Amino acid sequence: MSESVKRKFRTIFWMMIAVLIVACTYVVFNATHTYYKLTLLGGRYFEQGRYSRALPFLLSAYHQKPEDNSTAWKLIWTYEHLNREGEGRRILKEINNRFPADPKVSESLGDLAFSEKAFSLAQGYYERVLARKPSMSVRKKYANVLIAQKKYADALGQMDILLDLSPDDQDLRLQHAQVISAAGDHERAVRELESLMDDGDTKKDVLTMLGDELRSLGRDEEAIKIYQRAENG
Repeated sequence: MSESVKRKFRTIFWMMIAVLIVACTYVVFNATHTYYKLTLLGGRYFEQGRYSRALPFLLSAYHQKPEDNSTAWKLIWTYEHLNREGEGRRILKEINNRFPADPKVSESLGDLAFSEKAFSLAQGYYERVLARKPSMSVRKKYANVLIAQKKYADALGQMDILLDLSPDDQDLRLQHAQVISAAGDHERAVRELESLMDDGDTKKDVLTMLGDELRSLGRDEEAIKIYQRAENG
């Protein structure tokens, strides 16, 4: 084969490579563009509560990128709102099977479930995280999801663990008192709130809640004094 023929073949070969690269780039760009268009439209209809319109866009986006948990979750809840729970559970099972041991995925799913007020589902995800990797932030979320379900005894158990780790967290101690009150133990709630008081800069919400607790116990004169202190700052 002559040198000129070889050069011609090499030229043709590299031209074909260039065309292939351009074609692949176009395909990838087009697929990416299509995916974001699908998520944008599906998400918009989802936020508007137009679930029938959202479904085809979200389903197509999920098929393109099943690893995108945000899209998958919107798809699950779209099925729920359309009374097609079985299909939603199938998607959820696929997510769990895809990332069975990743605590970040479980936490994200727990957060999404919590935001949608699916408290029992969120509880399960947070428990999965805590079983693998103890985390103070996840334990706080776990306590909050227990509170949302009025599982006060369990929530207090989790908050006790948190207070052992962070005994000076004033917001956590106030929430602890609030849960004790919600559980019906107003005497203990008063003791808890009184322990948060100091001679100077006691938060108004602490004083107000203490006044409410005292009043619920029939200790009206003490409650009035606490309310006055709250008003005077």
